[in-house]
Amino acid sequence: MIRIVFVDDEVYVLQAMQRAMHGMRQDWNMEFLPSGAAALDSLAKSPAEVIVSDMRMPGMDGWQLLAEVKKLHPQTVRLVLSGHADPGAIMRSVGTAHQYIAKPCDSATLKSAIVQSQTLKNLLSSDVLALLVGDVGLLPSFPKAYQDISSCLQSPNASLTDAARIIGRDVAMTANIMKLVNSAFFGARQTISSIDRAVAYLGLETLGSLVLGHSLFRSQGSSATDNSSLEGLWRHCLRTATTARAIAQFERLPRARAEEAFLAGMLHDVGRVVFATRSATTAGGLETPDQDMNAQAEAHHAVVGAYLLGLWGFPSQIVEAVALHHTPSRRSDTGFGVTVLVHVADRLAHRRSAHLTAAEELGLEPGLLEELGLASHLPQWSAATDALDSEQLPP
Repeated sequence: MIRIVFVDDEVYVLQAMQRAMHGMRQDWNMEFLPSGAAALDSLAKSPAEVIVSDMRMPGMDGWQLLAEVKKLHPQTVRLVLSGHADPGAIMRSVGTAHQYIAKPCDSATLKSAIVQSQTLKNLLSSDVLALLVGDVGLLPSFPKAYQDISSCLQSPNASLTDAARIIGRDVAMTANIMKLVNSAFFGARQTISSIDRAVAYLGLETLGSLVLGHSLFRSQGSSATDNSSLEGLWRHCLRTATTARAIAQFERLPRARAEEAFLAGMLHDVGRVVFATRSATTAGGLETPDQDMNAQAEAHHAVVGAYLLGLWGFPSQIVEAVALHHTPSRRSDTGFGVTVLVHVADRLAHRRSAHLTAAEELGLEPGLLEELGLASHLPQWSAATDALDSEQLPP
């Protein structure tokens, strides 16, 4: 039975929440507390899988509470439930909360967020991985991309197109901005699945405030060696994203599907970013040698990335594509969807320089394309990928 702590200083809100969650009492061990201090005392005695906190409370407010929970209990899923969203509160919460749910909130939405968080956690093979992901607030950007977006937003000639191009070429920026724009902070009525739309929705003024005023994108202050490794990862993710979109366009799939494929391709290795930007000391104070960290990244990067994006509220098709980009036969959608597009694009991106086209040489899952009746399309996809210009698809 999972343990969930609900925190709100308004007694009537707590009582209403308790009534709304009454039907879950057989599955959840729930505690309803009136303050951040009471919540921390309770967690010290018995950690919880999930904490749901109001934002504005006297004494210790929600962001301070969740910051403490992140530090002391990083494996706990942190949800904000609030009707207030000034820019300062937004940025404090984005770094500490996994999801922001707006008040008034129906019980079904809150239940769904909690259930999804625990379903995703089942992807992970160890508590250490849960601690590692739980410690992530915002992902640090590649230094060059951070410099470019800062310069762009300070320029009097800045454009939405320029900003979207820079953000869309960096894994961390893409993940951070999509997390934010699809949260209840900005109240988008429909899920936004492309960087172009995300930047247009926010606008340059808001984006500039978030980036320059509140450090939405932070540069990764690591060694040159680490930066070199991250640059290679960045190039591969961009190549995979561009390839996935090119295949979707070649097959005349709907534009929305092509944009989802680009987003999933850009984020498919976000789990590697999590590992790459953690120090040798992992969450929970466990010392992990570099070679062990590399082995863990290789073995678990797909599920770690999917777990992080799922906690951040990304659409299920993006989460599944990230989780299963090496094993697409396990997908829930048995057709030619985003998961298959990312799998094929990932393999073509890895092997493009060697000019390999046979499925077995590429490392495609055996029988996948034959089952979909698309095996004969592979050489054409490879040719379409090769035809992309060097600016879109870096060497």
